[in-house]
Amino acid sequence: MKKTTLKKIITLSLSLSIAIGTVFAPVTAFAGTEDQLDGQVTVFHQGEEGDCGAVSAIQAFDNSTYGKGFIMNLITSNSDGSYTLNFGTGKVTVSSEDAINARITGDFDAKVIEAALQNEMNVYNGCFACDVFTKMTGFKQNQIRGNKAKTDLMNTMAKNCYSQKGITAACDFKDADESKGIIGDGGHSYSIRCVLDDTVVLINPWDTSKYIYMSRSQFENSVRYMTYVDNTSKKVIVFWS
Repeated sequence: MKKTTLKKIITLSLSLSIAIGTVFAPVTAFAGTEDQLDGQVTVFHQGEEGDCGAVSAIQAFDNSTYGKGFIMNLITSNSDGSYTLNFGTGKVTVSSEDAINARITGDFDAKVIEAALQNEMNVYNGCFACDVFTKMTGFKQNQIRGNKAKTDLMNTMAKNCYSQKGITAACDFKDADESKGIIGDGGHSYSIRCVLDDTVVLINPWDTSKYIYMSRSQFENSVRYMTYVDNTSKKVIVFWS
C-alpha cells in the first residue's frame, strides 16, 4: 500500500474517532447555570408542561456547530432585567419574571428561550419542533415524504455528524420502545444528537444529560416525523412517514 493512501486512511480514521468520541462524551460535564446566561444551551429538564416539541428543538441547537453559534448570538440582556431574543422572524422581549417562571429547570439560556416561545407560540399547549425551528431561524419549511426522501435525509445528517458539523434535528415515533424510553403514536418529541452509519443517538428533553442509543434500522422503521435545520439552504426540512 502506498504511503499517501495509508496516510489518508489514518487521517480519516482519526477524524471519525474524534467525531464519534465527541458524540459519546458525557453531557453532565457541561451543565449550565440556573440563574445567568452564558450563551450556551446545556443540561436542563423539561418540566411538567406539554412543550416537548419546543424544548427538544431548544436542545437540538446544542448538537451542531451552526446551532451553538446561533444560541451564542441569540439573547441580549437589557438594563431593565428583561431579555431580547433575536429570532429570525423578529425580535422578542421577555421579562425576567417570565424567564424565571419558565417550566424548564436547569440551564438559564434554555429557560429564557422557552419563555419567549411560550409568549409567541403558546408552546405549553403543544407544538412541533419544526415550527419552533422556523420561528427561531426564520427559515421556510420544506415538507418531504417517502422512503427515498427519508434515506437521503438520514444520509445528509450522517455526513454532517461525521464531518463534526453536527445536526440540529428532532423527531417523534409511531412505534414505542419502553426499554429505551421511546413513546409511540407521536406522543413525545426527542432531539437527534447524531446519526451514524448504524446508530442514531437521541436526547429526551426530560433529562438532556442522558443519551438514548438506537440502531439506525430501528430508527428508520419506527420514526413518524423528523425535522432538520439545513442552514446551508436556509430551510427547515420536515419529513412525515
